[in-house]
Amino acid sequence: MPVLGCFLAAAVLVPASASAAPGSSDFAPCASPVVALDPGHNPVKIDSFDPVTGAAQIDYPNGAEDGNVFAVAQRVAATLRGRGYRVVLLKTSVRESVSYRGRVTRAERAGAALGVSIHTSPGVNAVFPQRVGLYRSGAGPDGKPRRIVFTNAATAAASERYAQAMAAARSRAEGHRVAVRKNNFGGRAPLWAGNIPIISLLATNTPWAYNEFGPAGGAGGSIPVGPAALAAYARGISDGVVAALPRRCG
Repeated sequence: MPVLGCFLAAAVLVPASASAAPGSSDFAPCASPVVALDPGHNPVKIDSFDPVTGAAQIDYPNGAEDGNVFAVAQRVAATLRGRGYRVVLLKTSVRESVSYRGRVTRAERAGAALGVSIHTSPGVNAVFPQRVGLYRSGAGPDGKPRRIVFTNAATAAASERYAQAMAAARSRAEGHRVAVRKNNFGGRAPLWAGNIPIISLLATNTPWAYNEFGPAGGAGGSIPVGPAALAAYARGISDGVVAALPRRCG
């Protein structure tokens, strides 16, 4: 180190607390949000009730979608980690089965600032946010009708912002319009009726962006999606996370 004595003298004369102002961009670390990636579906059917709300947790394998969305999640995870984000996958492999409550719990324990569900469905290009008043309804564990409504206004407001940012990024990456709207689960028995994905309903305190992707040609769901389309989907989600939750330094 050049002129060591001068540096030592300065260290004696200047208090350590004055060496860097609070919030100085030269010394403050970058904030690294935690993002929870939720690749959809399970290898075996799940048909249970959430122990907290009593909502029906019904999930099932869906052919090609299972592997397609897990591959997208892995690609998004690699991209985000390369950009300095912390990422938790809510399934560790295509073969792991995790209930919706289990996935939400994993996201909460990781301190996720955003949950991102990744699905494919023919002809559906949308991001579904949490909104106050959205609901699911059906027969509860006791057989009686039950209706569960999303009520957390702060979570809903953040979810809406993040969903809008993700839809815009996906639209650019995928080359078609991606809408932000509520879902529709009517006429899909044994799934409960309503207009919000169950995982988003259970994630009361974690903003969630639930994605569906259906490229041109009718692929998605049980019909395999090609690698180029999956790459565009992954790029859109990655760019959407960065736009929604920019890392802040200083």
